[in-house]
Amino acid sequence: MTSILYRMSIGLGGLVLFWAFGMLSANELGKSAALMATALPGLTGLCLMLRARSAWLSATTLGIIAIFFLDAATKGFLRDYFGLRPNHLLVLQAVFNTNPSEAGEFFRHHWRDLAEASGVFAGLMSLVVLLERRLSRSEAASAPPPMRRRSKFAVAFMLTGFLALHLNPTMAKENPLLYWPMRYLDYQRQLAYAETLQHALERNMAQRTDWRVQYHGPARKTVVWVIGESLNRNNMSLYGYARNTTPMLDSLRGELTVFRDVVSSEPATMASLMKMLTPASLADPNAWMRQPDLVMLAKEAGYRTYWISNQVPNDGWLGLVANRADERVFINKGSGRGENNVDGNLLPAVDTALASDAPRKLIVVHLLGAHPTYDMRYPGTFARFDNADDAVMRDLAAQGRSPWVRRLRNEYDNAVAYNDYVVASLIRKTMSATAASDASVLFSSDHAQEVGHTRNHTGQSVADASGYEIPMLVWTHDAIDARKRATLESRPYQTDQLDHTLLGLLDIDTAYYNASHDVLSDAFSPAPRSINGQAY
Repeated sequence: MTSILYRMSIGLGGLVLFWAFGMLSANELGKSAALMATALPGLTGLCLMLRARSAWLSATTLGIIAIFFLDAATKGFLRDYFGLRPNHLLVLQAVFNTNPSEAGEFFRHHWRDLAEASGVFAGLMSLVVLLERRLSRSEAASAPPPMRRRSKFAVAFMLTGFLALHLNPTMAKENPLLYWPMRYLDYQRQLAYAETLQHALERNMAQRTDWRVQYHGPARKTVVWVIGESLNRNNMSLYGYARNTTPMLDSLRGELTVFRDVVSSEPATMASLMKMLTPASLADPNAWMRQPDLVMLAKEAGYRTYWISNQVPNDGWLGLVANRADERVFINKGSGRGENNVDGNLLPAVDTALASDAPRKLIVVHLLGAHPTYDMRYPGTFARFDNADDAVMRDLAAQGRSPWVRRLRNEYDNAVAYNDYVVASLIRKTMSATAASDASVLFSSDHAQEVGHTRNHTGQSVADASGYEIPMLVWTHDAIDARKRATLESRPYQTDQLDHTLLGLLDIDTAYYNASHDVLSDAFSPAPRSINGQAY
């Protein structure tokens, strides 16, 4: 077993070097190490059990290590190219939608990055080959004794462990031999799903003449809708939270209408956004297949539409809606909400959209907000609550929350503080760019987050109100008087009706607009609300 452990340490050492060179993330290192630490001793041990020739043992060792090293080098190159862990759908789209000329240009432009990744792979593999040869020569000088029963059990355990890891879909996808084949199948499923959705929409969508769209606003108008992610209003000082998590929005308080009793319709992004962007609601969840969404209606009313996002592009149903926009900017080239491209990087694209001379503009800005993993949502300068010892921490401790939940609450509040900076910046930019024209900004989160509020848990929560209690606020160019603002802010609302409020801000009248569902309308009428099928 000593020779097996020696070979395993060589392979694991190489993976650590890939991580040290920045070519693997800590998460990737952990998964690859777990797979190698079971595959290498399991398969090389099998060679020893079968008394295979030493050449077979060396070939097995080098083959396994080469597969893992090649996988690490490939991920490292793609990380350099995309700036973070690549979204496999983007990579596959690029591969299957390119031509020889584009491929040649790609290699000419990125040959240095390719050479760097190839050099690291070649250098580490050369070192492994050298060490394996030395080990093989020393083993040849003295034939190893037959394996003991205990060693055979250990080998069998490793093989079983390697196979058992594949019962976890996440680990199975990290197997270098399965990584791209499984993602190719996922890519094909995504294409088929998008095509099915598109056909269903074309088949069921109401005729344009039935939309009856009319615009009755001023000649120049800008509406910015900022979609937050995983924001719980109870963690915002704007809503009375003990920590100063929203100082910039607090400074704008006199110009904002801050709704104090809004809940999302769903505790998850896709299901919630479907009911915010379209006529779909809790009462009629399939209306989106029959009736036009907000982007379609805005374009029909003469708006130039923009979709500026830090979320993954081409994401199922939402990708279909986003791709209808006239201008689309996706800055997140990684594997989606699990990456750390911060929302502040969206601001230049918003500046460009605001500077456009289009008379009517709808600008949708989709943030990553405070989506887990929380500490990936903000730059280090916003780590304001790390290791805090304050009333919030003492209260959580008194409620019996675990140390890891308390740590994640600090990280979550850091993300909320950075979200404050981003949203306030978007409002101020809109104020400045539209000083001479009508404009408004609406900010709402897709859903909220449970971070030790009601139990020892962090993340989405279907059953708890903390998974639904979101912030929503509006800034309008024309100031709202204090008495009316107080009335508006106290209105109870659920975001499956938000499309009506947005149509009202856009000054669009259509067969699908109902003023009683528009929280800003004088005709608003509160409707019953529910979360997880229970009255709220």
